[in-house]
Amino acid sequence: MKSQGQHWCSSSDKNCKVSFREKLLIIDSNLGVQDVENLKFLCIGLVPNKKLEKSSSASDVFEHLLAEDLLSEDDPFFLAELLYIIRQKKLLQHLNYTKEEVERLLPTRQRVSLFRPP
Repeated sequence: MKSQGQHWCSSSDKNCKVSFREKLLIIDSNLGVQDVENLKFLCIGLVPNKKLEKSSSASDVFEHLLAEDLLSEDDPFFLAELLYIIRQKKLLQHLNYTKEEVERLLPTRQRVSLFRPP
C-alpha cells in the first residue's frame, strides 16, 4: 500500500520503463557479499531461517520477501527500509524513494525490529 504522495511511476521517471523485477536485479548487482549477509540478518524472524541460510544473493532474499508478502511492486517500502538500514541509500532511487522519504515514513511503517532474536 503506497503512502499518499508516493507514486510508483511518473511520466518523467526514467526508471518507469524498467520492470519491478529488473529494478530488483539492478539493486542486487549493486550489493556486495556483506550487504547480502546484512539483509539476511535483518530478515531473521520475518523469513524462515532455512530459506535465509540457503540464500547466496540479494535476489534470493528478494524472492523470499516476495513469497512472504513482505515485498511487492505496489509496496516496496520494506526493501527501502532494509536498504536504508544497510546504508545503501543511493539504491533507494530504484524504488522511487529518497532517504528523506524513508526517514519520514519509518516511524509509522517500520517492520525491522530493533531487537534481534537470539
